[in-house]
Amino acid sequence: MIERMVYNTVWDKINAYLVFIIPILIIGVLLNIIKFPIIAILIFLSFIFLCNNHEKSVVCALVFCKLIGTFGPVLGIHVPGTVVSFILIIVFMRKELFMLFNKHTKKPLIFILAIYLIFVIYFLLTGETKNSATKISVMTISLFVDTVAFLVLVTFKDIRMNRLTVPFLLFALMQLGYVESFSGHGPSGLLDFSFFRNACIEMMRKNIPVLSYHNMGIAAFLGAAFMMSQRKKVNNYFDIVFLFSALWLIVLSGARQTIFGFIFLIFVWIVFRTGRFKLTTVILASAVIVGFYLCLQLLEVPFLQGNSSRGAHMGSDLNRNYDYPLMIISYHFLDGIGFGNYNNPYTHEIYPHNIILEILCEMGFFGMIFVGMVVFSYVRSHHFLLRNELPSGGICLLLWIPYLVRSMISGDLSENISLFISMFLLFYYRGIVLSTKQLERLMRLRQSSNAKKQQLATEAVSTSNEGTGDNK
Repeated sequence: MIERMVYNTVWDKINAYLVFIIPILIIGVLLNIIKFPIIAILIFLSFIFLCNNHEKSVVCALVFCKLIGTFGPVLGIHVPGTVVSFILIIVFMRKELFMLFNKHTKKPLIFILAIYLIFVIYFLLTGETKNSATKISVMTISLFVDTVAFLVLVTFKDIRMNRLTVPFLLFALMQLGYVESFSGHGPSGLLDFSFFRNACIEMMRKNIPVLSYHNMGIAAFLGAAFMMSQRKKVNNYFDIVFLFSALWLIVLSGARQTIFGFIFLIFVWIVFRTGRFKLTTVILASAVIVGFYLCLQLLEVPFLQGNSSRGAHMGSDLNRNYDYPLMIISYHFLDGIGFGNYNNPYTHEIYPHNIILEILCEMGFFGMIFVGMVVFSYVRSHHFLLRNELPSGGICLLLWIPYLVRSMISGDLSENISLFISMFLLFYYRGIVLSTKQLERLMRLRQSSNAKKQQLATEAVSTSNEGTGDNK
């Protein structure tokens, strides 16, 4: 039964209206009526007016970094997106930022730093190249920004996923609008699911600044994961419209891994949403997934048509030739070719698209052992809870799945530090959950305590001076 949606504030009501018009925006973009700058304006308006400071920090880290980095060069704005986002996070979290790093965050941060140091050591031992230097800087920036984002998620109760996830969908829609505006040709219809991917490839051939079609699918996928993580059931029309919009954008992206990842997300949500693992629930989830997949087949989504001529050479289009990474592993089995050295001259951009193969190619068998030891020790000794929930009620496993899927479609090992950051902070966190009022009270108590210490120090100095004067 569909429940009536309850709006706590007028901003929640506006946020819901914005979700309800997203399908209209998708149609407008596909018909080339709505241009991508309009979507950008909506992103900033939703960010400024609809999110609280904690939600703004998460959006800055997970959305604005990519948004500025993607569209900055296209618009002639050469500003590092991560730097801008980190400055904004400091502005919004100036009171709480240092409180995120405390004795309760010590253990997960040790594991994150262990993975980071393994990558850095391999970078130093295998020689610096232009490609590897860029990757190590990207990984270092991601280490700070993503760690803050997930610390915020696991610390504060006042985060509402339905407010937080709207910028994800709008960011995906903005990428669709950009390709629609600059590709030179539009879709043949509203259900032309091959348009976006083919347009990206065509823009690449014409040397037009292009986006990765994977990024659009991942943005919508993250939005769906965040929203579903805080739902025990599909409650109202807001949830239905949101999931429909996310699925539409994911299928339009043409990224098969993201489509199958979304199907897997639904399966996991059905199984884990109640917190009780039942065989009947698994059977129900399996039936839903089969029905869902058959519906996509009826829509004739080209990326799921395995028997078509399109599907016959899909592997080469997706750079799925595993002969290259397997050849690299056979020649550099123990030590790999070096962190960041999986570059164009060596592999002709045929990436392994698999984090396990990426580690074996760049770091070898020894690197895989070191990374595996860190992950195994974490899982074994720190209560790896798949059903672990955020303070806001979100299911952590659902938030981690998009990063797992992303690690299986990338060719960049450095960016996959996000996979380990999200894993270590989401599945094990025993921090003190603080509300905004509690934080303000703690700040006042800390300031009062510092003032008293300073006063006692001043009195001690004056007493000492008096004693010195008496001796004289």
